Amino acid sequence: MKAAHRHALEAPPGARAALLPAHKGIRAGISLAAAGDMARSKGDILPHRARFIESLGISPGDMCMIRQVHSREILVIDQGATPGIPAGVADGMITARTDVLLTVTVADCLPILLFDLRTGAFGLVHSGWKGTGIAVEALRLMGSIFGSRPKEVRVTIGPGIGACCYAVPQERAERFAAEFGAGSVTRARDGQTSLDLRAANVSLLGEAGVEDITVVSNCTCCTPWLGSFRRQGPHDYTLMLAYVGAEKA
Repeated sequence: MKAAHRHALEAPPGARAALLPAHKGIRAGISLAAAGDMARSKGDILPHRARFIESLGISPGDMCMIRQVHSREILVIDQGATPGIPAGVADGMITARTDVLLTVTVADCLPILLFDLRTGAFGLVHSGWKGTGIAVEALRLMGSIFGSRPKEVRVTIGPGIGACCYAVPQERAERFAAEFGAGSVTRARDGQTSLDLRAANVSLLGEAGVEDITVVSNCTCCTPWLGSFRRQGPHDYTLMLAYVGAEKA
């Protein structure tokens, strides 16, 4: 695993949101379990989500959102895009607009933020095991569309399930290791295999030329104030909302 900065989120009692590491001029954060489920239903914003957005001082009309399907598809939010309504089916967005907030929902998958220090372009992706590699696709598109250079892009890998809790069947572990390297899989003494999504992404981004990567160390599955599909179960899990945008003047 390429050397990366480690960062632990803190959540005082009752905290509804935590800031994610970002560079000057960028605001980034994630809702916590106390804020409630950030799901959307048939395009409508549900009460928990509406209250959380209001608490941040954000207009729903400034938010860009997507219908996530565990893919590696990226949408470009250009001047022709209309915030406030779903932008389409994808698992990531990139933009250079300063008037929008990119958002994704997560509950064990990784929210990954990319910031270009030179051009001001930024991106946000939802990266689970099926979509691993989407962050590199976002980086590639930022280069082709905005002229971003990997060494000038800073990346934050937000909270997600850790290798400590992500046990998977042997067949899946072998396929994942074959595509992303042996360091992306760990093996316990009892022979159980686990995926290390963070290690896989750090390795891929490092190979792509990114030199500054911050990894949030909190595991969603073993941190009760974070939402987790694996810990809470398929019917009661809490989707968290990750967001990134330019700071308002």
